[in-house]
Amino acid sequence: MTYEFAVIETPLGPAHAVARDGKLCALQLAATPPRPSSLLARLDLPRAQRAFDRAGIRSAVAAYFRGDLGAVDDVEVDPDGTPFQRRVWAALRAIPAGETTTYGALARHLGMPNAARAVGAANGANPIWIVLPCHRVIGSDGELTGYAGGLDAKRWLLEHERSFRAQRLDRIEAGCAARG
Repeated sequence: MTYEFAVIETPLGPAHAVARDGKLCALQLAATPPRPSSLLARLDLPRAQRAFDRAGIRSAVAAYFRGDLGAVDDVEVDPDGTPFQRRVWAALRAIPAGETTTYGALARHLGMPNAARAVGAANGANPIWIVLPCHRVIGSDGELTGYAGGLDAKRWLLEHERSFRAQRLDRIEAGCAARG
């Protein structure tokens, strides 16, 4: 197994990224202490290879922050987690940029209507920031709830996505009007 490590600059501060055999397995804001069980806490990062971007994450993250919200959609991931966590994390990728869902709705989508708390716990253990967009999951009352990077970062990401999504929709409508 080959691990690659990179520090990626973002508008929310530097992020640490780890790829394993060319697939992203961890991405987290550097200011957020890694959970003891996380790959970022377990790896000897100074010894990991620094020639990083076989996974394309550096360019995908940069494009995402420039407004290409779908740029991270094709990044291959290989997160460490239980089968249930992996199901939840895969479902996160189906939430469109700029939209939100609730823990309960996500549990129902997974065919487990009583598992909202378990979905929340899996969300909280998400090792891949932005690419597995747990920031798009909110409380049943519409309020922003727990986020490893902090609620200000969650709010910023949602506003970023809504802003660029709205701009894209405006361009599409203008193009349709010009043709119509």
